[in-house]
Amino acid sequence: MELDVNGCITEAPTPADIVAAIEVAGSDPESCITLLDDDGYVEALRQDDGSFRLTRHDGITKFDAAALVDAQALKTLLLACLSGDKHWRGNHDWVRAPSPSKTAEASGQPPAWAIAAVVASVVLAVAVSNLPRDWLPFLDTTAGVVALFSLPVVAMVGAMVANVAIKMHRAKAWLQVQGRITRSSLSVRRPPEGNEIGTAVNVPDVAYAFSVAGQSYQGNRVSLGDISGRFAEEAVRRYPVGSTVTVHYDPNDPTDCVLERGLVVGAPAAPGSDPAPPVASAPTPAAQKAALAGCAPGLAVLAVLGAGGYWLATGGVQELQTSMPRAEVPVMLCAIGFGLVTLLFFVGYRRYLMRANAWPVVPGRVTVSRVEQRAASGDGPNRRSYAAVVEFRYEVGGLHFSSRQIALGLTTSGSRSAADKVAARYPVGATVEVHYDPANPSQAALENPTGTSWLLFGAAIACFGVALYASHVFR
Repeated sequence: MELDVNGCITEAPTPADIVAAIEVAGSDPESCITLLDDDGYVEALRQDDGSFRLTRHDGITKFDAAALVDAQALKTLLLACLSGDKHWRGNHDWVRAPSPSKTAEASGQPPAWAIAAVVASVVLAVAVSNLPRDWLPFLDTTAGVVALFSLPVVAMVGAMVANVAIKMHRAKAWLQVQGRITRSSLSVRRPPEGNEIGTAVNVPDVAYAFSVAGQSYQGNRVSLGDISGRFAEEAVRRYPVGSTVTVHYDPNDPTDCVLERGLVVGAPAAPGSDPAPPVASAPTPAAQKAALAGCAPGLAVLAVLGAGGYWLATGGVQELQTSMPRAEVPVMLCAIGFGLVTLLFFVGYRRYLMRANAWPVVPGRVTVSRVEQRAASGDGPNRRSYAAVVEFRYEVGGLHFSSRQIALGLTTSGSRSAADKVAARYPVGATVEVHYDPANPSQAALENPTGTSWLLFGAAIACFGVALYASHVFR
């Protein structure tokens, strides 16, 4: 018998080791406890609310517990397993777990063939770029270069669309059976450590049990598409625990199942359940007029940019070069274009921050607080950067959400001392004030920054300065 607690293995564990492992798991939001013997194993994965998700393997088949258990129930189960008592299996409802490939598909991971298609497109682009230009004179043109570098992006988008289309086509022939919701809450999908652009994403943790030919199964996919954020909240409210639902399943593999065969996120409420409360009321005429008025500046800017682009494409560049013979017109136009785009981002971001300052505040609790080293571009201590990872949990409308957004906006990394100071402000277990978007409670932060946006304004001014220098007006 072996006890594995987050990779730390104890040979021939004692009951005291079991109790200590559960106590340690109570303070670690990502704790995993596994008890192994010659016949298989039982695994407990801690959830954000302190409960545990159970999985057991009998040496041939993997099963999931239909419901979560608390720390006391887990202790009773593991101690019984340690003593050789097998009766603990009958105290829980177990259903056959999906295969690893189905689990990966349910979590939104792309299939292997889609990844291979994108990699092949990159290899093809590199190979074509090294061919003699006499073979492909088209590559010497601007359109050819753009097409070549756009090939991987087109392949990636095409693979995503084809993957969804294939899944929807296959699901049309699936059979239906009545099932029951056994678990319905929000879970958090965390990025791997060291991921600079990763964040914690709220996803629906909806499980349902059903039977096919006398065999029990469990599914956890709501839709064929990936659901997160505001749509995750809506999915959880559509499928409360205990409600009866229609399960669509593959007759050749009932573990491949789903509740909604389409990609529509506004599906009807589950049969037998109360309708979900409306997220927002219908907009009034005054609100619609205000919305149109708010869009007017953006439409005006797009009209101006469109007119300017048309003028440049129909001879405007030549006219500028004639009127400003000393100017570096291509550099000047590129700098002006980047400056305008950055300025638009600045204005939009400032408006976003103004709305965020009026967001409601709810109490939350810090569940993760650590410092991660970011990927370095070279060797040496001066090339290393660090960032504080602070995850907090909060409740809105009866649902528990998680977020890792300390401050609104882009996450930044820097020195180890600066990251340590941020993590020290938010120790694990600390009570914090969480600012959340009432229209999308998954969007939340601990701080509302006010100075970061001025970096965009400075970048826009710098671009305009480059354009002025390239015009040679003062030289």
